[in-house]
Amino acid sequence: MNVASDSVLWALMAYALAVATSGLLLRYFPALQRHLSHPGQSRYASVDGVRGYLAFGVFVHHMAIIWVFLHTGVFNVPESTFYAQIGLASVALFFMITGFLFWGRLMEKRRDFDWLAFAVSRVFRLYPLYLPLLLLVIFSVFYIQGWTFNDAPLEVAGQILGWLLFDRPDINQYPQTGILISNVTWTLSYEVFFYMALPLFGMVFLYRRSWMQTVLCLLGIYLLYQLVGWEHSLKKHFLMSFLGGVAAAYWIRHPGLRAWSQTHLAGIIALVALLVVVTQFQKSFAVMPLALLTLVFSIIASGHTLFGALTLRSIRWMGEISYSTYLLHGFLIWLMIQRVPLSLPFDTKEPLTFVMLAALCCCLLIIISSLTFLYIEKPGMEAGKKVVHWLRQRAQAKAKA
Repeated sequence: MNVASDSVLWALMAYALAVATSGLLLRYFPALQRHLSHPGQSRYASVDGVRGYLAFGVFVHHMAIIWVFLHTGVFNVPESTFYAQIGLASVALFFMITGFLFWGRLMEKRRDFDWLAFAVSRVFRLYPLYLPLLLLVIFSVFYIQGWTFNDAPLEVAGQILGWLLFDRPDINQYPQTGILISNVTWTLSYEVFFYMALPLFGMVFLYRRSWMQTVLCLLGIYLLYQLVGWEHSLKKHFLMSFLGGVAAAYWIRHPGLRAWSQTHLAGIIALVALLVVVTQFQKSFAVMPLALLTLVFSIIASGHTLFGALTLRSIRWMGEISYSTYLLHGFLIWLMIQRVPLSLPFDTKEPLTFVMLAALCCCLLIIISSLTFLYIEKPGMEAGKKVVHWLRQRAQAKAKA
C-alpha cells in the first residue's frame, strides 16, 4: 500500500498507537489517573473526550502534509479529502468547543460572570506552554544559522514580539519559521479574538440596555477584529465555527433536543454526518460542512458518548493533554522528520522509513504531551488561580484602606 494513498488505514494505525500509549501510561503510572474525573462527574464528559480525537487528528493531518512536502517541496493541504478534513474539521470543532463552553457559562452567570478570573485563566492557559515552545523555536533558528544575527537585534526582538502575539514572522531571516511548529498558532489568534470580544457580544445579545450601547459594542467588536487580525486578517468563515458552539449552548438547554440527542438514533446520525464531512467536503469552513459539524457537536455536547468512544480512559487522557498535543506536535514532526534524519543514514522519503518515524512520533507525542501537561500546563493553571486570589485580596485590602 502506498503511504500517500487515501486509505484511512494509516490514520487508524496512528490512532491505535496513540491510544495504546495513553493506556499504557495510565496503567503503569497510576498517579496520572487522579487527573481524570470519572465520566459521570464531568458535566461535559463527552466534550472532554472528543478533544483527544481532535488534537491527534491535527497531528495526522500534518503528517500527511509533511509526506507530500518531502516529495514535492510544497506545503499544502493534502489532496485526499479525508486527510485534509481530519485536520480542518478538528480545528472547526475546537472552535465550537470554545464557543460552547464560554458562551454557555456566560448564559448561566450573566452579570455574575467572573471576568477577572476569565481573563487571567486564559493568559495562564495559553502562555505557560507556549513560551517554552517559542524558546525552542528561537534556539533552533539560531543553532541552524550558527548563532549569527542576519537581522539587527532590534528587528529580531520585534519578530519575537510578533510570535508572542501568536503571529509567525520569519525570525532572523529563517525562511518560513512557522513551519517549525506547523504554523499551529494561527488558531490561537482566533481564540484570543473570541475571548476579547466575549464581553461585547454578551452586552449585545444577553444584557442589552440601549441601542447606543449595542452600536458601541458592535463598533468595539469590529475594532477588535481589525486589531487582532492586523497582520493577517481573520477570516469570517473561520469565525463561523464559534457560532456552531454558541448554537450548541442553546441546543443543550432545550429539554426535548437534549433528550433526543442521547438516543441511539442521534448517535448514528452524528457518526454519519461526521463521515459525510470527512469524505465528501474538501473544506470544513463552509456553510454546509459547518452545519453538519454543528449537529455532530450539539449531539456530543448533549451527553452522547458515540457508543462509548468518547469515554474510554485513554481517550479522556488524550483529551486532558490535548493542548500540549496540538501545540507541540508540529515541532516534533519537524525535529523527527526533517532534522534528525540529516544526521542519520536513512531517507525519510522512503515509505518504510517514514512510517517507522511516524509511528515513533505517535508514541513520543503522547508521552511528551503527558509530561508537559503535568509539569507545565497544570502548574500554569494553578498559578493562574493563585494570581486571581492575590488580585482579589489586594482589591479588598485597598477597599478597606
